[in-house]
Amino acid sequence: MQSNSLPTKISVPFANSGTKNTIPVASQIGITGGAASFTDGFPPLTMTPITAGGIPPAGADFNGILNAITVAVRWSAAGSGYPFDSDFSTAVTGYPKGALIPSSDFSGYWINTQDGNTTSPENATSAITGWVPGVQYGSTAITGISGSSLTLTTTQAAKQRITLAGALSANINLVFPAWVRSWTVVNGCTGNFSIICKTPSGTGVSIPAGMTAAINGDGTNITQDTNILGVTGRLINVQTFTASGTYTPSAGVKAIKVTVTGGGGGGAGCKSTSSAGAFSGAGGGSGATAIAYLLVTSTAGVAITVGAGGAGGAGVAAGSLGGTSSYGTTVNATGGGGGGRQSNSSAGGTGGTATGGTQNISGGYGGDGQNGTYLLNGIGAASFFGGGGRAGSSFGVAGLAYGSGGGGAYDIGFTNTSLSGGAGAAGIVIIEEYS
Repeated sequence: MQSNSLPTKISVPFANSGTKNTIPVASQIGITGGAASFTDGFPPLTMTPITAGGIPPAGADFNGILNAITVAVRWSAAGSGYPFDSDFSTAVTGYPKGALIPSSDFSGYWINTQDGNTTSPENATSAITGWVPGVQYGSTAITGISGSSLTLTTTQAAKQRITLAGALSANINLVFPAWVRSWTVVNGCTGNFSIICKTPSGTGVSIPAGMTAAINGDGTNITQDTNILGVTGRLINVQTFTASGTYTPSAGVKAIKVTVTGGGGGGAGCKSTSSAGAFSGAGGGSGATAIAYLLVTSTAGVAITVGAGGAGGAGVAAGSLGGTSSYGTTVNATGGGGGGRQSNSSAGGTGGTATGGTQNISGGYGGDGQNGTYLLNGIGAASFFGGGGRAGSSFGVAGLAYGSGGGGAYDIGFTNTSLSGGAGAAGIVIIEEYS
């Protein structure tokens, strides 16, 4: 045949306004003499001579037959088809492999993959029916999602774009039929949880809230061609805590680097009338630093403690100890010791200690203030971040960088003035998040 051999389309079925009988399927022999049926066609009585008792075929039957045929021909010529029909399927012992039928809402088509198929392509359980989606128009939108898993109906899953909305209170499953098909899933839900797109018995892909992913069904599992969050190990976010709080992992985080630094110790003060007295305070020690590399297996919050800097001592008082910083209960960094203060000697504050880290870095000692009549530097210890406070003739300088010690105060004029050491700097917790 040639493409230009188009037959004339039938726009009006035969006998559309004429007298016609509806042709029954069942035989009419013994019921209505001479009546046609789809089972017998015209019965033998219509082929028997009238002189022998025959009955001629009825014109209304001819009209009915041709009308039934041309109505179907016109429907096909208009480009349409018939949605799944259970009674028809049973009558023809199932749809043949390769059959193409429209969906019940006429927004797409189903393709049959097995002979003798009597199962409807549309169900609410994502069960395999032998039918797979062909061309489908539109998208599926599901709202009100919270903490319960969902199973897509085959009609919903037939659309290649699935948009989701709601407030997630837990990680949930979104179950797809085990088809060979691609989808774009838009997880527009709020909440720091994920939706796992999977088949009823296979593995799937986790899509965090707020993310869009292109996923593929291979007939068994749901997979993805590229990582939803980009290259594995990519830095997603940095959360910095300069005050105590709660760490909540960002969406898509798989691993974190935690840096925990304790508070710096305060510098010692001074008050003296001569070189025989307490004329030079010692510097505070620096807080320790623990660095830990951890896997994130839960979205639950983790308590963060940030140690305060130790106060500087006033007059002949020693500086105060810096506070401990921690990530949960597992990674800890104690604060630096305060600068010492005795009658005529002042030892620098001790450095803090770290535990629970992949790397545990001790804090440094503060500088001694004096030894007998000898004036020493009394500077605050630098922390992992640097910046200890220097000693001062009127007051010690506070620690500059996170976790550094405060400087001691000195009075080489022996004025008998009560001078204060510098405060230690507060600690810090830094969490680097990776995909």
